[in-house]
Amino acid sequence: MLNRDATKIKDNLYYDERSAGGVVYKIENSVVYWLIIKTIKSNKFARMGSGGKFVNREVFKFPKGHLKEDEFLKQAALREVEEEGQVKAQIVTKIGSRDYIMLNKFEKTKTVKKVTFFLMKYLENSNLRYFDKEGVVDRMWLKYDDASDRLTYDSEKILLGRAREKLERTRRDHNH
Repeated sequence: MLNRDATKIKDNLYYDERSAGGVVYKIENSVVYWLIIKTIKSNKFARMGSGGKFVNREVFKFPKGHLKEDEFLKQAALREVEEEGQVKAQIVTKIGSRDYIMLNKFEKTKTVKKVTFFLMKYLENSNLRYFDKEGVVDRMWLKYDDASDRLTYDSEKILLGRAREKLERTRRDHNH
């Protein structure tokens, strides 16, 4: 039987897109900090009379991105964390996956996307520079409450709660 984490993109025929990402933590002076990235999302609004004006919106989220061909989920998650978060990290455990259905009203298409997140421990900063169409404009380490308040998407706030529970469980298990 295939390890689910080792399943390659071509084996996930149900999904149109696969992505992976990381919820990265570091501990300084017994305080846990969480890595959040800030991107600028440009949406084109095609309202009557607006002439299709672009509106920029700040988005605070966890690093994540698409799997490359023949790339495994864990490889993609670590790569995306390094590219977008500019940190090297190590995977502690899988947090979970979410399915998204994205509807394009103009093209009348439906895209099914599955995103898998991993809890990761910060190792060191990385100088890797990578730019895709979604530019990361800031990176920040925040305590849990600040990170939860700052995250744009409710689904990622829930993810942060799960990550904290898994981290606390892992730390308890290692202390006994």
